Amino acid sequence: MISWLRVIKQSIYTVLAGVVIIFAYILYLSIDLPSVDQLENYDPDLVTRIYSADGILLNELFFEKRVFVELSQIPQHMLDAVVAKEDQRFYDHWGISLRDVLRAVVINTVTMSYRSGFSSLTQQLARNLYDNIGFKKTIIRKIKEVITAIQIERTYTKDEILEMYLNSVHFGHGTYGVQAAAKRFYGKQAYELTLDESALLVGLLPAPARYSPVRFPERALTKRNVVLRVMRDQKFISKAEYTEARARLLDSVQQEQSRGTAPYFTEYVRRFLEREDDELGVNIYRDGLKIYTTLDSRLQKIAEDAVVKSVLTNQQK
Repeated sequence: MISWLRVIKQSIYTVLAGVVIIFAYILYLSIDLPSVDQLENYDPDLVTRIYSADGILLNELFFEKRVFVELSQIPQHMLDAVVAKEDQRFYDHWGISLRDVLRAVVINTVTMSYRSGFSSLTQQLARNLYDNIGFKKTIIRKIKEVITAIQIERTYTKDEILEMYLNSVHFGHGTYGVQAAAKRFYGKQAYELTLDESALLVGLLPAPARYSPVRFPERALTKRNVVLRVMRDQKFISKAEYTEARARLLDSVQQEQSRGTAPYFTEYVRRFLEREDDELGVNIYRDGLKIYTTLDSRLQKIAEDAVVKSVLTNQQK
């Protein structure tokens, strides 16, 4: 009897010691993670825009091309596509989906390899926002990611998390956020995106370079159709909507980005601002400024047309 009591006591002490060690390790990993203040003051880098005197956009300055847009300006089918494809239980979990964790553990154990991940949408957001979490596939990174995701869920509502995610995620070709992606690939505002266009953008998220509709249109089309099928299966869209959207081609995807109007003039403006931004207390590549210049786009076009006409005339002589 005494030996059994001793075994039980030792087992309890071992379990308690393990819990203390795990808790201490989690606290240690939390040291370099974002604080509550950082979480509450979400401040992403934004695109600075240079405008003509008549209000025409001439060029944009950025490190990461991002234009913040409110959730109300993003179409519902875009929100549905993200939830359907990236995190089906987004509105039910508290930062991580235990069911997805269990599924990933079973699959990876059975295959003896890393075949399935379990990153919730909130975990992806944590990874996107904070560099100190990292992107390497390690246990330590996963723990940091989970801790930060839980903190994010405690700080923000689900709609706020979805808004931040869609304004921070990378869509490829230097674009971050749905607004910048809509302008890059379709030349339109985010709220103008159609169902098939939204599905294509969401299809880029796992690997934007691999599924780029500019470089690999067939891959992008296949991935778009997968997103549409998932939306249909989860009752976000009807069979008729699925069939109609799936039949659309990628003709509307823009292959090239415009250099903008008056590139030499905007380059002069950029260099001038780089000399003055410290004195003004701004960062032209991060602060999302709107810069209005004296150039009139209508007169600029007349001048450029006159130069081209003159050159052609001289060549014909």
